Amino acid sequence: MRMKSAIKWSLLGAFLLFGLGIAIAYSQGQFSGSSDARPVLALVGARVYDPTSDSILERVTIVIRDREIVAVGPLVAIPDSAEVLRVSGLTLLPGFIDSHVHMSAIRPKEPNGRRSIGPLAYFWKFIRKFPDRRRMLIESGVTTVKSFSDPLPWIVKLAQRIERHELAGPRIFTAGPSFTAPGGHPVARLRAAGQGDTSFIAQVTRQVADTGAARDALNQISRRVQFVSTVLETQDRRNLPSMTSDVLRTITAAAHASELRVVAHVASLRDLERALAAEVDGIEHLPVDERIDSATLAFLYERAIFVDPTLTRSGYVGTGFVDDSASAAIAWANVRRLHAAGVPLVVGSDAPNPGAYYGSTVHDEMRNLVRAGLRPGEAIAAATSAAAEHMGLSDRLGSIAPGRWVDIVGVAGNPLIDIAATSNIYLVIADGQVLVDRLAEVPKPQGVIVMRSGTGQPLR
Repeated sequence: MRMKSAIKWSLLGAFLLFGLGIAIAYSQGQFSGSSDARPVLALVGARVYDPTSDSILERVTIVIRDREIVAVGPLVAIPDSAEVLRVSGLTLLPGFIDSHVHMSAIRPKEPNGRRSIGPLAYFWKFIRKFPDRRRMLIESGVTTVKSFSDPLPWIVKLAQRIERHELAGPRIFTAGPSFTAPGGHPVARLRAAGQGDTSFIAQVTRQVADTGAARDALNQISRRVQFVSTVLETQDRRNLPSMTSDVLRTITAAAHASELRVVAHVASLRDLERALAAEVDGIEHLPVDERIDSATLAFLYERAIFVDPTLTRSGYVGTGFVDDSASAAIAWANVRRLHAAGVPLVVGSDAPNPGAYYGSTVHDEMRNLVRAGLRPGEAIAAATSAAAEHMGLSDRLGSIAPGRWVDIVGVAGNPLIDIAATSNIYLVIADGQVLVDRLAEVPKPQGVIVMRSGTGQPLR
């Protein structure tokens, strides 16, 4: 009897220790939010770039109270209670906005057929809210994301925990699930990634075959999302179904009635034309089969419809990534035509798809836009002020100005001369939280001492 009791208590103890180990492992590296109260913060001595006016202010003081910028200028008084951060030597930019990520996605199988992550490891990351992804975004200066094809209510709860500063990470605006045709993209991609045809696909997509189902599905999620994602592209697979124009028009009309903007994923000129006929508000990706004609360019410009080129993934065709493929060349040509026509562009990574990574690809995309003909300031605007306008939040995001939310990135160097400087990050403030502080490591300017002739004394 005693033996049985000892075994029972031993098993119970082992179980409790196992549970404690899991709890400790769960909490380690969670990338938690900052609980330190910083009611007033002053950034002193910065160069500030404003993408909305394409202008620079020198030797600026910025006063921050809680989550809002209250004053910006060279003659701003510093409150006595303020904590002061001296940021001379840095260029301050608005926090970057990644207009296209998938916070919960698993990278598809690699060309060699291997999975990038196993199902158990993915599940562990999923329940811990992907601290590695949140950290990579923040450390790259990405303070806001638009996230696609995520399960409800998981993504909403994650966004709320970040908003409450329980977890650190970028502010999340979500479409929740993406609307597609039954069996259409991204359903086939998810199956290939090993996510099965069960509950996960049902959570991250809405496969709608007719207008009634589309209207019902939209109404079910409309109060929990900030925009609506629709998918027309077929990923270069001719047998893959695509949403009908009637269904797309129904979704767009119902979303607009709920004051939600609609974006459409395209890969062909025909996709783009169908999306524009349905009166969508934004375009994800680019036609890679034909160049966009002048009439379509004029329509995009006149309606101020934003385009998110995701150039990094434009070379991805089928199961391989070929940057110099014919489709990639067409994509690059279309970006140049869009820019020349004055169509507003935004920056999106499409992480974690092949060739796209959380955080760093935003900087790749800015460099891509400069390669395509944009000035560095225009590329920065595509990742800040233009993206904020596309989201309907230009009064809160995309600029370092009074009344804006406190999303600030400090970089060494002058990104208006060299766009690569955007990734040389020493300070990140996200929603008022100082999450990256490397100010002690900022390179000091290398001055040249000029000697007074014949005296051996330096000039003053």
